[in-house]
Amino acid sequence: MLKNIFFDLDHTLWDFDANAEETLRELYQIYQVRYLSPYSEQDFLDIYVKNNAEMWKLYRKNQVTKEVLRSKRFIDTFREMEVDEKDIPMNIWQKYLEICPSKTILIDGARDLLNYLDDKYNLHLITNGFAEVQRRKLKNSDLSKYFKTLTISEEVGKQKPHPIVFETALKNSAATEKTSHYIGDNLEADIKGAIGSGWKAYWYTKDDSAYSHQDCTAIKHLSELKEIF
Repeated sequence: MLKNIFFDLDHTLWDFDANAEETLRELYQIYQVRYLSPYSEQDFLDIYVKNNAEMWKLYRKNQVTKEVLRSKRFIDTFREMEVDEKDIPMNIWQKYLEICPSKTILIDGARDLLNYLDDKYNLHLITNGFAEVQRRKLKNSDLSKYFKTLTISEEVGKQKPHPIVFETALKNSAATEKTSHYIGDNLEADIKGAIGSGWKAYWYTKDDSAYSHQDCTAIKHLSELKEIF
C-alpha cells in the first residue's frame, strides 16, 4: 500500500527558472552590468543559464567543488560577455545566494497538490541542492510544513542518482521501496535514479517524447497527480 510520496524540489515544486531569472535581472541592475558589457540583459541571463547547467553537471560528477561552482558560473559568464577582468564583480555570487533563496515562485499547481496530498500520505523531500540554500527556500516559500523528512545530497555525501541518496531517504522516513513513489523533473538524477533504486517514478516534463519505462509515468502538469493518487 502506498504511504510515502517523495518529491524533488528545484524545477518540480520550487520554480528555479522563474526565481533565478528574477534574481539575475536584479543583479544586472545592482551591478550595472549594462555599463560593463556590450551584451544585453537577456544575453546575461542566457549565458548564465548555460554556464550554470554546465557547472552543475561537473558538480554532480564530483569534478568541481561547491565553492568553484558558485563563483565560476558567474566568472565564465562575464568573460563570455567581454567584461574586463578588473571589472568583474567578484562578490556577485554571494549576492545571488542572498537573494535567490528568498524568492517564492512555485511551479504551477505545486501548493494545491501538496494541500491535496498532505492529509492522505506522508510527504518527503529529496534534493541535490546545497543544504543551507534549500532550507532557506523551503522556509521562505512556506513549504517545510508539508514534509516529514528532508534528505539533502550534500549531507549524504553523494548526488542523485546515486543509490545511497535514495537509501538514505528510505532510512530517514522509515519507508520501503514498495510503499514509496518519487516525483521529479530530471531524467538522469530523479527518474532513472529512483527507478534504479526500485522505486516507482513520475517524471514532470514538457517533453512530448518522454522517457518510457514500466516504472515511470510522465506528467505535464502537477495537477495530473491528483488523479493518480
